[in-house]
Amino acid sequence: MSDTSSEPAKYVAEYLDGPLEGTTEHRFLEDGAPEERVTQYALVDGTDAQFEYVAGESRELNGERFVQYSFAPKDSDPLQGQADPNEESKQL
Repeated sequence: MSDTSSEPAKYVAEYLDGPLEGTTEHRFLEDGAPEERVTQYALVDGTDAQFEYVAGESRELNGERFVQYSFAPKDSDPLQGQADPNEESKQL
């Protein structure tokens, strides 16, 4: 059995919606707590895009901490094909 006392504490980030919906990843605790906000970068249609996620509920499952993150679209880069809610639609 390995000694885990010297290993940094981790948790599982669960992305609930947005571009990373349904994905998870292991992240390290910062000062003993999960991050309140997570910034992720991805290549979308050949362009780098920045996505912001905000921490929500957390739970423990089989001795591992899980934290749910929700997409923050106002703080993220717009996605191709995403409608601008402030733009009026034009009918042809």
